[in-house]
Amino acid sequence: MVRTEPPPHRPRARLSALVAASVLLTAALWLSPLAGLERAFGLPLLYALRGPVAAPRDLVIVAMDSASAQALGVPERPERWPRGLHARLVSGLAASGARVIGFDLLFARARDPAEDAALADAIRRAGNVVLAETVRRDFVRAADGRVLASTDARVPPLPLFAAAASATAPFVLPKTPDGVFEYWSAVPTLGDRPSLPVAMAARMRAAGAAAAPAPPAAARYLLNLYGPLGTIETIPYGRALELLADPARAAATFGGRAVLVGYSESNQSRQIDAYRTPFSTAAGVDVSGVELCATALGNLLHGSWLRRPGAGVTLALLAVHAALLALPWGLARPRTALAASLGLGLGYALLAHLAFATAFVWLPVVVPLAFSPLLAAALGFARQHRDNLRRRVELEHAVEFGLPRAALDKLAAVLGDGGRGRTVFAVCLCSDIVSYTTLSESLRPEAARDVLNRYLARFLPVIERHGGYAADMVGDAVMSLWIADASPAAAVAAACQAALELDAAMNAGARADGALPTRLGLHCGPIFFGAVGAGGRRELRAVGDIVNTTSRIQGANKYLKTGVIASRAVAELLAAGPRRRLGRFLMAGKEQALELVQLCRTPLAEAVERRFADGLRAFEAGDFAAAAAHFAAARAAGDDGPAAFYLEHCRQLAARPRDPAWRGAAVLPGK
Repeated sequence: MVRTEPPPHRPRARLSALVAASVLLTAALWLSPLAGLERAFGLPLLYALRGPVAAPRDLVIVAMDSASAQALGVPERPERWPRGLHARLVSGLAASGARVIGFDLLFARARDPAEDAALADAIRRAGNVVLAETVRRDFVRAADGRVLASTDARVPPLPLFAAAASATAPFVLPKTPDGVFEYWSAVPTLGDRPSLPVAMAARMRAAGAAAAPAPPAAARYLLNLYGPLGTIETIPYGRALELLADPARAAATFGGRAVLVGYSESNQSRQIDAYRTPFSTAAGVDVSGVELCATALGNLLHGSWLRRPGAGVTLALLAVHAALLALPWGLARPRTALAASLGLGLGYALLAHLAFATAFVWLPVVVPLAFSPLLAAALGFARQHRDNLRRRVELEHAVEFGLPRAALDKLAAVLGDGGRGRTVFAVCLCSDIVSYTTLSESLRPEAARDVLNRYLARFLPVIERHGGYAADMVGDAVMSLWIADASPAAAVAAACQAALELDAAMNAGARADGALPTRLGLHCGPIFFGAVGAGGRRELRAVGDIVNTTSRIQGANKYLKTGVIASRAVAELLAAGPRRRLGRFLMAGKEQALELVQLCRTPLAEAVERRFADGLRAFEAGDFAAAAAHFAAARAAGDDGPAAFYLEHCRQLAARPRDPAWRGAAVLPGK
């Protein structure tokens, strides 16, 4: 329990100083560039906690997509569709009772005169069509090419269409490195011209169909996303025309609703305008521009756009939270303080979630949930002089190993008292520079040292950034460890991420300074990690079969012409990521066959993956002729690594008498 009165050795002045330091440092963090993390991580976290929500019923998108193009027999590119189709669509939507019709499509060029006239007439008859404008930015440059200024200019639809429409308006989405979060409701560089969703919302209010009053005037509004692509009801263009052919079904589908027409593809490779949002998927599925426009319209109609508290309110909230976090560290033991910090963090997270999900208020979460607790804990531990002293004495026992202070602090819990070590579950990453011996032969010893130092300067930070420790370095080979007692899956994920990042840095086409082609192997299991040696000479070492096997796995890259290979034990703990099973292998010095998996930075070509898998099944069944045919096809499709190895291996095995004890394992010729 947290004590209400400070003990004699911790006077109130020290407690006040602790609270004040926590508040001031938190405020400094909020006023620093770290506040930008709220957009990169905080908002996605709030969306993840809330999840997708149902979009307003008064919105519907008519999607111009490739499936509709094929069904209607028109060009795949939407801007080339016959405008007679749009005339049919507008007439049908108006007849079905649509409140407002918006086109997120620019009609800036004349096409077939008859069809242009038909579309203009349909727009005029409907009387509720809002057409999109676009914005062209022109730059004023100095003689040396520097940009001195820029100007924005409207690019409206053709006068024929603009005169027929009830309004024309732009829709500008400011992009950031973290994605799209807001839109211009009124574009200031165009004289505060209202945007497309604002113009459509005004039309809905004029028709008495808006659930919320007009919002306050503002240049930008924060989008309150409903979910990923397709959350707002989306009807393919061809299907919409079919529905409009039946007046009853058309009225039930479109009557009283706001209809937005624009590009929207479920197949993102065909999408013209797609934007990254917190709902973008790992597979690269972003949200289309027309769906973001519909989102903005729904927010305006129902008053559900996101709000952020003012600067003063935000600072006050963060200050109160930081003070509450600091109090337990000044009043209680570390264990109790940690529990109190966890409780306060959960309470704040619940508050932020409820404010976001029910009141559409975006409260900061990264600073109060990540940085403020760490600051309070750091300040609290600084005042635990006795504990710090004990910690320092324990670490000093390990100085004889020649490790830096940061590494000692990280490894203290693993090494135990005095750094004796213990048996742990670990993930091992073994690496080796390709043809380093040949490279070093051509260099003076000092030059070879400099090359290796530049390599390690790129290599080691990647390991450490992902939570690993370079346990052993012999020449150009490095054995790195992730201690995984608490969470094997998390350690495997971190080690695999480090391996793939190193593969990209060292083995990609264009290499930066210090990058050398490197083979990487991963394995996991129990090892002994601690002091090894006798007399006055001891070293920290990882010892066990897992370590030796990892080295063999790394060596398999040489024969398979791959970059990153992992054991099946690692692959089974890895949640996701491109990979392929390479089969079972008998390695030098190992009696049991080991199943290996290739980890890839990007997915393999479908033909390669399918052909290789077919070949591997045939190989393991002992059908070397069929296996060779599949591997040859995989190689022809671009796989000159594992497929080429197996193809040659199949040819060698086919030339020998069949082994009655065949176990489906390939043999690697060396380490």
